[in-house]
Amino acid sequence: MPELLASAEHRFGDTPAIVTADRSESFRELARSTRCAAEALRRRGLNPGDRVLIAAPNSPALVHGWLGAIWAGGVPAAVNPELTSAELDELRADLQPAVTLLGDEVQALPASAESEGPPAAEPLGVAAIVYTSGTTSRPKGVLVRHAAYTESGRSFPRWIGLEGSQRLWVCLPLFHINAQAYSLMTALAHGFAVALSPKFHATTFWRDARTLEVTSVNVVGAMLEFLAAQPEGAWVESPLRTIYAAPGPPPAQRDRLEARFRVRILTGYGMSENPFGCAESATSRMKTGSIGRPRQPASREFENELRIVRQEGGDAEPGEVGELCFRNLVMTPGYLNAPDVTAAAIKQGWLHTGDAGYRDQDGDVFLTGRYKDMIRRRGENIAPGEVEDALLAHPTVRAAAVFGVPAGLLEDEVVAVVVLRDGVESDEAALKAWAATRLAAFKVPSRIHFRDSLPTTATHRVAKDRLRKEYGHPETD
Repeated sequence: MPELLASAEHRFGDTPAIVTADRSESFRELARSTRCAAEALRRRGLNPGDRVLIAAPNSPALVHGWLGAIWAGGVPAAVNPELTSAELDELRADLQPAVTLLGDEVQALPASAESEGPPAAEPLGVAAIVYTSGTTSRPKGVLVRHAAYTESGRSFPRWIGLEGSQRLWVCLPLFHINAQAYSLMTALAHGFAVALSPKFHATTFWRDARTLEVTSVNVVGAMLEFLAAQPEGAWVESPLRTIYAAPGPPPAQRDRLEARFRVRILTGYGMSENPFGCAESATSRMKTGSIGRPRQPASREFENELRIVRQEGGDAEPGEVGELCFRNLVMTPGYLNAPDVTAAAIKQGWLHTGDAGYRDQDGDVFLTGRYKDMIRRRGENIAPGEVEDALLAHPTVRAAAVFGVPAGLLEDEVVAVVVLRDGVESDEAALKAWAATRLAAFKVPSRIHFRDSLPTTATHRVAKDRLRKEYGHPETD
């Protein structure tokens, strides 16, 4: 990645690299700011191999700090700035960072002295860590290789058909692999400008697109629903012509949105563990639920392979549902401080995604659900156990079960069912307020139901499938 940045400085020089509503920074200035941030981090005690925890909203300074940590030979982990102090403490305990930058501390990195050249780095070495939630555990630190970033950046325009000069809009958070690998790295590889917004705002989306003069944007599926719900007058003409959505809407809905917003909507599938996933194909575009075919690198230096494996073992036949498993040179080597989780996820070189799907006779891949009991909300992964622990910490709660209920475009509503201790009382508002002091806002249940006991299976596990059937509709009380 330092080589990619140095090459971008040399090739693209004074052309815009980072743009906001009130300023523009060239590739030359970006490279200098990165070197200054690297020197500042070194002076704060960062040595090659050390980790850096960064929690800050999208800004040029966040880009400088994140790239600067990598330039200095460190391994940054950018995390959600909306996490509570308790959640940050858990990540800090796992990460053991040599340097922590919270909020305005990113802005305060000195910009006077530039560091020397970066220490040697291997393409398959770990460049950064992206925290993602597991199904029953705390968030896990995904180790992301240098080559996963650089190869994604070189390949992304081919995956979605971007041609010519582009201005990429980052309104997804920069602690996501999407913004890091598909937007920032693509800009460095191809000389595109990146327009940064602190966050996504549906009500001003089209006016912001016009002001920032963006041509392409990446979104998660729920963001399209928010845009579709805006009044007709919210749309204004802008240069925006391409939207990459993961997941994407059904073909008929996509066609309506394309006509209404005068854009081209492309779909795909990826994950922090494997930014190479799948991309839309010529035949998948008109198939509901299809994520296309395995993405291949523009360099053609390796192959991104996909197997669909039956739960009992063996490859599934076309049309038969199984687990999506990928193998390629740049996928994650595993998870930080989690050898057991790594061993369960990566078997004989194959990454087991926990997602269920099948491949049709054309070779197009379809998602049918999740083997993992993951909750997906507002573009974030949520571990049910994390929310359950927060509720169980309340003095009135004896038992809790948390699960996701589909709420459109593979987004989930967080639903909790709790059992109170004998002789005490509580209500939904009180428990939500309690959870909000311990969890980021997107993790707080949108509904909390009360019952005398939780149903269990024959092996004494909570029967969440039964709870989903009972409480799986918004009108159910």
